[in-house]
Amino acid sequence: MPQLSDLELDIQTKLLRATFLTNMAVMKKFLPEIFEFYQNYTPTRAKLTFDHNGEINMVSDGALVYEEHAKANSYKQAEAFYDKPRLFSYSLSKDGNGLFEHENALNRVYEKREQEKPDSKFNLLKHEQHMDLLSMIGVGLGFHIERLFQLCDVRCFYLYEPDPDCFFCAMHCIDFGPLIERCFSLGGALTIKLGGNANQYVNGLNLFMVTHGFSNISRFFNYRHYRSEATDETFKRIYELAYRFSSGWGFFEDEIISVDHTISNVNSGFPLILSQEHFNNQLSDKPVFIIGNGPSLDETISYIRGNTENAVVFSCGTALKPILDAGIMPDFHIEMERTAELYEWVDAIGHKDKLKQINIIALNTVYTKILKLFKNAYLLSKPKDGGMDFLYEYLGADKYPAVDACNPTVSNAATAAAVYLGFKTLYLFGVDYGWVDEEHHHSKGSIYYQKGSHAERKVMKADMTVAGNFEEEVSTTQHFDNSRASLEILLENNPDITCFNCSNGANIQLTKSLRFNDIPVFESIETKTALIAGLLRDAFSQEEVSALDLDVLFQDKLDQLKQIIEMAVGITSVKIDSRLHLTQLFSNQFKYIASFKSHKETQVLYRFLQGTVNYFQANIMTNAYCYQDKEQQLSYINHALEIFHSHLFFLIDKLVKNREATKKH
Repeated sequence: MPQLSDLELDIQTKLLRATFLTNMAVMKKFLPEIFEFYQNYTPTRAKLTFDHNGEINMVSDGALVYEEHAKANSYKQAEAFYDKPRLFSYSLSKDGNGLFEHENALNRVYEKREQEKPDSKFNLLKHEQHMDLLSMIGVGLGFHIERLFQLCDVRCFYLYEPDPDCFFCAMHCIDFGPLIERCFSLGGALTIKLGGNANQYVNGLNLFMVTHGFSNISRFFNYRHYRSEATDETFKRIYELAYRFSSGWGFFEDEIISVDHTISNVNSGFPLILSQEHFNNQLSDKPVFIIGNGPSLDETISYIRGNTENAVVFSCGTALKPILDAGIMPDFHIEMERTAELYEWVDAIGHKDKLKQINIIALNTVYTKILKLFKNAYLLSKPKDGGMDFLYEYLGADKYPAVDACNPTVSNAATAAAVYLGFKTLYLFGVDYGWVDEEHHHSKGSIYYQKGSHAERKVMKADMTVAGNFEEEVSTTQHFDNSRASLEILLENNPDITCFNCSNGANIQLTKSLRFNDIPVFESIETKTALIAGLLRDAFSQEEVSALDLDVLFQDKLDQLKQIIEMAVGITSVKIDSRLHLTQLFSNQFKYIASFKSHKETQVLYRFLQGTVNYFQANIMTNAYCYQDKEQQLSYINHALEIFHSHLFFLIDKLVKNREATKKH
């Protein structure tokens, strides 16, 4: 077996050290957090060594990481990936109801590819020698990265290494400078995430998309270098949670509704929630019942009815009908859906006289006519929303905070409202985020089971199963699973909140499982009605906005928005010579739109465009990838861009007409 002489060992050691110092200089310039992390670093578990072949290797817990020939075998692994790459493909969900032109235009983008049926079963990597996005789990000694960058161009590279010792070793073995510069020269980016867990990796990848554009999700390559408990869990999570990257971006027509409803609600005198330093909740230590419309509400409704005087009761959306039918009067009703069609759902509840006795707390986006069905209306400021972005040009976000984790379902709005109002102890009833029986997917007293109702739904199809709260597992949908994750984020960000999950649905992290018949006996809340009235009076205000003429102020935004759309369309209105050229143009277009995000006076303009641009870029790119023939591909790209551009001009015309119609009324 070859052994290194003392001279060879000295030379190799110095070369490794020189590579490390070169990389540290590169990190200081491009990734300063990594430079700071490794400036005085000493590995504790994994270290470099020369193996029995006299080749560089890594030893961890007393054993070689590579059996032998670390570089050669890493090269072979990269070449095998090049031959049979693993990748995630974005696809457009076509289950919309055609309510928005957004859906219809995206369907037209898809239809040409569907009609032409190109043979999309080819090795994309070999065909283009290019990856728009490579997500890699595990750095090892880095030789596989070096080889992949030799085989093809990598535009955006997201590297995750759970073990910082491992990356320390890799910085002695390969030169990261040319890799970073190559990504940059292609208009892309290189991101390195060290440590953390699988969820943090997925969140980091989502942040990468937010920063660099969701067209990168169209095909992203996923490479795992080595097997370990951490990398296996990460590899599993990326495939479980990748759907969360590919929706929920918002779109222009949605923001038109948001702005219209927000201006209308403020003009109607409905106040906005204040930050907690501006009011005192004298009920903060009292139990709060959050009542969702999940199937387990039926088994707890008698308990709730017997304890309404002992707790503050929040009803969520469609749960209002079964609880009113059961004789329960909530202290607050919560709504969050923005479309006017929600009015039919609320109107179908009946109990019109009772609604006039109930205060409603709703997101700023909810249709004004719905809010006027109730006693009084109070607004929660939705984050990342066109209506609030517009108001925040004139309001202080410190005084009127955006209410985080208030969506995607009404139970999120209710739990967030309770937390932002200063309540400390929550009990969840019918907040199931899943079901045991597909025919019992909501409370049996709800509108979903009313014959002839537009909401009637006999069964609900599951997308997946998840761990249950009282059952081993329950069925759920992606939408409900997103809602569960949002509630977990709310609780993680507010560790002083105690939340009991009394629902027979999905397990929710950071809650305590508690069956309703094990809940301790509560004392009756004296003068509850007066205390709630005082809380609403003090916790909501319209002081700063009441003097503003919002219709006139928004009119000034329309000309700016039209100019931005013309510029954005201009970026992709050039002669395109390849899909790679389109990638660069989409990147430029995305960066142009994103440039309006960080300025208070233009944030609403960014909000109008970012979701629509993401959806069209991702869908056009996804379909373009399916063409192997270049002429067919270019024909498709030009066809799809024409639809995209026409849609943007349609949207600005729609917004102008909407505002004119609103002013007339």
